[in-house]
Amino acid sequence: MSTLVFVAGVTGDHAAGYRATFPDLRDCQAEGRDLAELLANARQALSGRLQALADAGETWPAPTPVESVVAEPGVITILVDVVVDDPPVRVNISLGERLVQRLDAAAEARGMTRSGFIAQSVRMSLGERPRGGADFDAASRRLQEELSSLGRRINDSIGPDSAFSRRMAELDDRVFDGVRRAADSVSAAMSRRREAGKSAEPPDPSDLA
Repeated sequence: MSTLVFVAGVTGDHAAGYRATFPDLRDCQAEGRDLAELLANARQALSGRLQALADAGETWPAPTPVESVVAEPGVITILVDVVVDDPPVRVNISLGERLVQRLDAAAEARGMTRSGFIAQSVRMSLGERPRGGADFDAASRRLQEELSSLGRRINDSIGPDSAFSRRMAELDDRVFDGVRRAADSVSAAMSRRREAGKSAEPPDPSDLA
C-alpha cells in the first residue's frame, strides 16, 4: 500500500457549493456542499478513477507537483491524498481462447473488467479478502453503532423511564382524577334531585288516617 497525492482545482463558494477537478485526470471530478464534504468526495472519486484505470490495465498518470500547477483566476488548488495498492504494471499473458471467453463472461457477470477479474482472482488465491470486504464490514459496524445510539436516544426520550413517559403518566392521573370527580359530582347531583323529588310528592292519604 502507498499514498498518492494529486492536485485538484476547486471552484465555487459556500452558497452554491464547491467543485473539484484534477489536472492529471481530466475526467475525474467531485462536488460538495462544503469543503469538508468536497475533500471526502474528491478522495472517493480519485480512488475510484485510479481503480478503474488499474482494472482496465492502464497506467496511472504521475501526480504533478503542486508548485508546477498554475491556477486560473478564481481557482484554489488543494492536495488530495489517497491510499492505493502499488501502481499497475502491464503484463503479457497467454491463455487459451475458450478460457479467455469464460474469463470475459465471468468478469462481465460481476461488472468487472478482464484485468480487474484476474487481479481479484490472484488476490483470493493468495489468501487476501475480496476488495470491499473490509470496507463493508467497517460500514456495517458503523451502521450498527449508529442504530444502537439512535435506539438509546429514543429510549431516553420516550422510554418507560423517560421524562416524557413520566409526564404522560402524570397527565393520565390528572385526567383520570378529573373524570372521577366529574362523575362523583354528577352522581351527587342526581341523588339530590331524587331526594328533592321525594320531598315534593303529596302525602299518602293512608299515612294520614
